Amino acid sequence: MKGRGTEIDGVFRYLKSDLRRVEKALVAQLKSPVPLIPVVGKHITLSGGKRFRPAVLLLVAEACGYTGPRRIVMSVVTEYMHNATLLHDDVVDGGVLRRGKPAANVVYGNSVSILVGDFLFARASQLMTEDGDLDVLGIYARTLVSLSEGEVLQLMKSADRGISENDYLRVVFHKTASLIAAASETGAVLAGADSSLRKRMFEYGKAVGIAFQLVDDVLDYTGSEKDLGKRPLQDLREGKITLPLIHALREAGDGDRRKTGEILDRRRFSVREISFLAKMVARNGGLEYTKRRARSFVDRGKRHLASLPSSPARDGLASLSDYIVSRTH
Repeated sequence: MKGRGTEIDGVFRYLKSDLRRVEKALVAQLKSPVPLIPVVGKHITLSGGKRFRPAVLLLVAEACGYTGPRRIVMSVVTEYMHNATLLHDDVVDGGVLRRGKPAANVVYGNSVSILVGDFLFARASQLMTEDGDLDVLGIYARTLVSLSEGEVLQLMKSADRGISENDYLRVVFHKTASLIAAASETGAVLAGADSSLRKRMFEYGKAVGIAFQLVDDVLDYTGSEKDLGKRPLQDLREGKITLPLIHALREAGDGDRRKTGEILDRRRFSVREISFLAKMVARNGGLEYTKRRARSFVDRGKRHLASLPSSPARDGLASLSDYIVSRTH
């Protein structure tokens, strides 16, 4: 674990200069004659996110041979789209904490959060239009459709205890992995990669993006409020069915399955019921299974890196991939 932590620290040290430029651009592009927009925009954009998506984009572009300024612009596009989805998510889910701070909808209200999220999507579109690359525009237009579909899919499926693992992974792709895949594919496009390499970089981002969400699913059960920036077991409290629970229900005996169904049908759970669900998931191997699945997706993603020439950037992508399954927040 320590070694992996040191490796990921090295990756972010390697990217320090580029990420500093991304941070400055994130603030600069929030300028608006409407003063509340940059206030709310900074609240979500500068609230301590990992910058995982920009890191993927920066490293893939470099690994494929491009280190020019468009990497910074597209990193901002990616992060704005990500933060827009977070603003909208917190309204849909009734979130109260985001990265250890009061969520924007709590501080500024639901209407403002939705509209500033829309502003971030619009600013991202404006930046891409100014850049003028139709391939990149196509990637993010497709991804915006996917993200929207993911939100609706989650509303339809999140409380369905009969959801299959494949259906759940479909939600995960749309809601989380599609944007990481877009960041990775965009890095290849900026470098002028051929269609084969572009596809492999998309598949890399898709695989590690799915792994990223599966680890989040585990951390919801095992993480601390300090590390997570929100209360643990929040997904359970909201009645969301994630992979640890899906697997546990597959493995559970009739008694556990029946009691879990009775609890989930109520939609509002007591502290004792939440505790039962968490213990049932652990007892039936839900956490260990999800960790194994996350590791398998990381390994799948890393196999796509083999087509890249050896470089510090490729090594950084491998370390970033391994970091996903070792992180604690």
